[in-house]
Amino acid sequence: MALADQPTGGTDPRNGRPGEDTLSVTQLCARIDDAVKGAFPDEVWVQGAISGLTRSGNGHVYFDLVDPTGEMGATTGATLPVALFASTRQLVNRILRKAGGVRMHDGIEIRIRGRVAYYPPQGRVQLIMSLIDPQFTLGQQAEARTALLEKLAADDLLDRNRQLELPALPLRVALVTSEGSAACADFVDELFASGHPFRVTLLDSRVQGPEAVPSLADAIGATARLDVDAVVVTRGGGARGDLVAFDHERVATAVARCPHPVIVGVGHEIDRSVTDEVAHTSAKTPTACAGVLVAAVDGFAWRLDRATGRLGSLAGLHLSSAQDRLAADGARLIRSAGRTVDRGRLELDHAGRRLTRAPALADERQEARLAMAAARLAAVDPAIALRRGWTITRTADGDLVRSVDDVSDGTELRTTTMDGMIVSRVEGRGSEDDP
Repeated sequence: MALADQPTGGTDPRNGRPGEDTLSVTQLCARIDDAVKGAFPDEVWVQGAISGLTRSGNGHVYFDLVDPTGEMGATTGATLPVALFASTRQLVNRILRKAGGVRMHDGIEIRIRGRVAYYPPQGRVQLIMSLIDPQFTLGQQAEARTALLEKLAADDLLDRNRQLELPALPLRVALVTSEGSAACADFVDELFASGHPFRVTLLDSRVQGPEAVPSLADAIGATARLDVDAVVVTRGGGARGDLVAFDHERVATAVARCPHPVIVGVGHEIDRSVTDEVAHTSAKTPTACAGVLVAAVDGFAWRLDRATGRLGSLAGLHLSSAQDRLAADGARLIRSAGRTVDRGRLELDHAGRRLTRAPALADERQEARLAMAAARLAAVDPAIALRRGWTITRTADGDLVRSVDDVSDGTELRTTTMDGMIVSRVEGRGSEDDP
C-alpha cells in the first residue's frame, strides 16, 4: 500500500497532534461513498422540477432537480444533481413517447427513480437516473391547467376573446409563429392558395423552449397596435412537453386580453392547451387555422354572390314590370293619341268648313256694315238735307252760324240752298219766340 493510502498513527509531523488518524482525499471519498451506499442501498423515487438541463455530445443528459415554488424560474434552496446516461436515456425516451410524447425540459415537474451515488471527481452526491413516471408529469400538468382555467374564469378572461366578433371579411391577419418554420409556410401557402387577397403581418416568436413564454406573450400583446381583422397563433406538431408554453398563464392571458379575435392552432395533440380554451377559435394545425379564415372569406363571397343574384333577379322583375307598365302606358298613349288625332281631324274639318264659309260670311258682314254706314252717312248728308229744304248759313269768313249769338248786326251771311247760295246781311236778331 502506498504511503498516501495508509492511515498514520502516533505523532503527525504536519499538525503535531499525537493519536489522530489522517485520511487522504481518496480515503475520505471512499468512506463517503460507503456511507451513501449504506444509507441508500436501493434505488429511490424522487420528484421535483427540472432546472438547467443540458445534453452532452455523447448522448448523456444532466440537470438539477429542485423543489418547485409555483413561480416559473423560482426554486427552493435544495438542489439534487441528476445524470441520465445515454444507455438509460433510450429506455426513458421510449417510456415518454409511449405516454404521449412528454418531453423533459426546464420547469417541468417529474417523478424519477435512480441510484443515489457519490461522484468523487467532482465531490458531489448525485442521482443516477434509471426510470421516469410520465403519468406524474401528465397529472401535474393537468392539475396546473385546471387551476389556471379556474383562475381565468374567475377573472372573466376565459370567454373574453371568444365574445369578440370575427369580421365578415378577415383579410388582414397578424401571424404569431416562428419565422421560416414549416408552420409559417403551411399557413401562408394555404391562405394564398385560396386566391383571396389576404395580407399577413408576421410577428416572429419562439414557440418552444425557455424563451417561448415571454416571446409569445410579447408578440401577442404587440398585435393590439396593429390594424388587423384577426390574430393567428400557431406552431407545428410536437410532443406534449414541447407545447407547455401554451399552457402558461402569461400566454393564455395575452390571448384572452387581445383586442382582436385570436385563432390558435398548436400541434396535432388530442388534448387542448389552455391557450386553445381562451382563444376565439381553436384549430388543430396551421393549415386548419388558415382554413378558418378562408372559409370565412368564402362565406362572405358566397353571400355576396347570392345577394348579387337576388339583386339581379329583383332588378329583372322590376325591369319586366316596368316594361309591362311601359307597354300598357304606350298602348293607352297610342289609343289616346288616336282619339286626339280623330278629334283634331274633326276640329280641322269644322275649321276648314268654317274657313271655307268665312269669306262669304265676311263679305256678307262687310256688305251689311257698308249698308249701315251708307245709311248713317245718308242720314247726315248735307245734300239730302238741302233737298229737304234745309239751308246752311256761314259768315263771310266761312264760320258756320248755328246761333243768333254767332252774328251781329251788319254781319255778312252766305246761305247755301239746294241749288245755290244767297248772300245777305244781318239787320237785326231775335229768338224763335219773338213775334
